[in-house]
Amino acid sequence: MKTRNSARAVILIALAGVCILAATASNPIYQNTKQIVTLALLGDISLARGVQPDADSFSALAAQLNSADLALANLESPLDQDWSAEEQTTSGSSYNLCAPAENAEMLKAWGLDLLSLANNHALDCSPDGLTQTMAAIEGQNLIGIRSPNIDGAIGGPYYRKVNGLSLAFLAFDDVTQPIDIEAAAAMVRTAKEQGSLVIVSVHWGAEYQPSPSPRQKEIGQALAQAGAALIWGHHPHVLQPSEWIETDNGSSLVFYSLGNALFDAYGLADTSRSALILVKVDGHGIVDVQVVPFVIDAVNSRVILADLSTEQKILQRLYLP
Repeated sequence: MKTRNSARAVILIALAGVCILAATASNPIYQNTKQIVTLALLGDISLARGVQPDADSFSALAAQLNSADLALANLESPLDQDWSAEEQTTSGSSYNLCAPAENAEMLKAWGLDLLSLANNHALDCSPDGLTQTMAAIEGQNLIGIRSPNIDGAIGGPYYRKVNGLSLAFLAFDDVTQPIDIEAAAAMVRTAKEQGSLVIVSVHWGAEYQPSPSPRQKEIGQALAQAGAALIWGHHPHVLQPSEWIETDNGSSLVFYSLGNALFDAYGLADTSRSALILVKVDGHGIVDVQVVPFVIDAVNSRVILADLSTEQKILQRLYLP
């Protein structure tokens, strides 16, 4: 577990009409605290183009990121040891998010632990860009999760035991090409059958859309039914509502999009509004959810805590009555 720091008061919310109660000494599910794991979830992070990251970019969220057992984000910009700022400006594409490999130091400084690499920019640096990205983040003792192919030869589940609890992480990219939903569900089912709590990252949906698409709903339902306890989505670059899905395996929580965590997006207010989600899990599933609303100061490449009125907009977007 990371070092515990004092944290700003966070906002407890009821998601999809289900009230998630804070821990109390009388609640038996909390009696064995070693079985509780706290996950911190963020959306898309870019270290390229107009983003000029530094060690203080996430200082506003440092307490929460450092106090979580594992902090997760989607790394939208692949990393290359030969890529330079000059190469970025001459690449001929404003959609190329390749970034210098040394920027991996920032990810470590911010308190991140696990990064989804399953997204439509994974090969922006080169056809073998995933190898370079993996090398860069592993050099900082970070974990990268790649998108599996159909036979699972690469990018299979990443298993991790934390506080005595077995966790399995999977990442899928439904943007570059549609995933095989049945095959993805089978991977989730296998990981669950091996005794792990399954957390799934999915790159999906359409950019700048405030609501999940029917395709997102279909995938979310299938992965939840297969046994995923938590599904964490990204790619739309704006927040989308969350949803509890009741299945034969119990309750699953889906965050269809956590928007941007750090991005050079200036045009829409929605692209700068975001949230850090703190999820407590045990062997049975999710026991607590907390939301820390924040906004991106794209000009200065940093995040700041949201003011009260912006907090309300963020919570309204995440909540489904």
